[in-house]
Amino acid sequence: MRRRRVLAALLAALLAALLALTACGSRNETPDTPVPDSQEAGPRTLAVRLGDAQDTLDPAFVTAQGGETILFHLYENLMRWTDGGDGWAVLSPGQAESYTVETDYAGNATYTFTLREGIVWSDGRAVTAEDFVAAWRRLADPAVDAPHRELMAAVSGYSQVQSTGDPTQLGVSAPDERTFVATLNGSRAYFLEELCAGAYTMPLREDLPAEAGTVTNGAYTATHLSRNLVTLERSESYYAPDAQGPEIIEFTTCGDSEADYAALQSGELDLVTGLPASALQELADTGLWTPEPVTAAYGVLLNTQQPPFDDPNVRQAFLLAVDTQALALQTGDLTNRAAAGLVPYGVADYGERAQPVEKEEPAEPALPDPNAPPPPEEPDPVCWDFRTHSLEKVTSSAARDYTADCLRAQALLAQAGYAGGGGFPLVEYLYVSSDLGDAVARALQTMWEEQLGVAVTVRGVSQEEYDAALVPAPQEESSGTGEAQPRTTGSYAMAAQVFTVPYSDAGPLLWRWYGSGAGNVCGYRSDAFDILLDAARAAISPEARDAYLHDAEAILLSDAPVIPLLSLGGSYRLADGLAGLYRAPDGVYFLYGVQPEAG
Repeated sequence: MRRRRVLAALLAALLAALLALTACGSRNETPDTPVPDSQEAGPRTLAVRLGDAQDTLDPAFVTAQGGETILFHLYENLMRWTDGGDGWAVLSPGQAESYTVETDYAGNATYTFTLREGIVWSDGRAVTAEDFVAAWRRLADPAVDAPHRELMAAVSGYSQVQSTGDPTQLGVSAPDERTFVATLNGSRAYFLEELCAGAYTMPLREDLPAEAGTVTNGAYTATHLSRNLVTLERSESYYAPDAQGPEIIEFTTCGDSEADYAALQSGELDLVTGLPASALQELADTGLWTPEPVTAAYGVLLNTQQPPFDDPNVRQAFLLAVDTQALALQTGDLTNRAAAGLVPYGVADYGERAQPVEKEEPAEPALPDPNAPPPPEEPDPVCWDFRTHSLEKVTSSAARDYTADCLRAQALLAQAGYAGGGGFPLVEYLYVSSDLGDAVARALQTMWEEQLGVAVTVRGVSQEEYDAALVPAPQEESSGTGEAQPRTTGSYAMAAQVFTVPYSDAGPLLWRWYGSGAGNVCGYRSDAFDILLDAARAAISPEARDAYLHDAEAILLSDAPVIPLLSLGGSYRLADGLAGLYRAPDGVYFLYGVQPEAG
């Protein structure tokens, strides 16, 4: 019980210390909550404007790319991302200097990591394997209810943890202070990237519930934590001082990309993420910027537990009435592409396979044979691969018949009792106000009115208001029938959301809608969908796993608790005279190596 109280206190302290950072902040702003031992910004200060808000600095709960970027400078995982020499990150040893892998007769892999000798937290305490065990167990703990809990499904014992509520049953251990052991369900190619180098499993100091970001094991510590400003300074205790970049990094956020870009041009900022659409074409023409995919998508959540979106016919009608190609053009942002499905193009080699299908009578799903040979590769699949960062494959293999889709949508709406939009209740589309959010909201409002005869109100709000509307009520207890109950939902009807994939793998995104999982704020429930994801978890062969995931995505699109709109791309600009920035596939920025250009 003491451990639970400490963890609860930690989360409360984090959320209190870092409210969502949505307002514009000045680099000279006096912090609302100063952290002791702060220093004046010196000549080696790097001023960074993040394109999205830092929602939290709690690794288990972070969802925004801005928050992840900050966390990667404060903490270091077993593995870390280093500069690959082409602007993209490559995986390297982090807090662990080495690891070994053994596979048993059933194909289950066991990883044994050896931590570096002498690594310490910024307060001088040794970093131990138990710090990693604590973080992994906390992420898997159903009582914590972290948004990315399902990442732990790759680890043995995860199912037992979910059924018993006992996180000690997770297949991780610390035989000694420098040895961390993890046993998996099968062999996971993405294991090192997602679980050993990601933000969600950063080591945990259970003894410091009130000092988020001030005691760290990474290259930096936080000296200022305020509403609009996070300031980091180099950590004197980091084991690799040669890998540290600027002495001070100032992170601010702003919702006005035009103002951010102007600040970059004037010299007030050194790095801007999220360039204005008005600047992209000029920068592309001059070769100063090229479209770059990220593992993120933009879509609409539909509350399946409340009318009218408790009716799958209504949800499918709203999905089919959206012209995603026109939407991508109307946003005016060259970084975005029309979504081919829910999984974004930045997920390597996933392609355009899952499509919305006509709703039929429920049937028992036919699961692919894991021993069957993989299906033949489709010719010229739509695939925007971050590993090659090429646009050559971004082509449409099958042009969508939007007119036919709209006719189908109108028929489905009539079946639901709202022919021509008659009698349809007033619903609100909620979104976080931004350049992209405003443009998408206006376009969707027009499409649904023209094609369905439905008037939808749109409301742009702050990140705080948005989060409050989507926060679900406490999980309902079991009915006693042995069947899982749908997750209760927030007060919204429709809500825009950015869906980020931790790394180039479709699984973590699809797991959001599994059963009553932490990310399933739609209240969606499908036994067929859950069966396919369970099969994907258990699959040894990567080909079989991908097949299950594709089939699961097709079911999700058919049931339409979410409407995929755009596959997002990234854009950033580093001030002239600076170089050395590199990025991870999920859009996180690493500033360790930023320095003046030679010559």
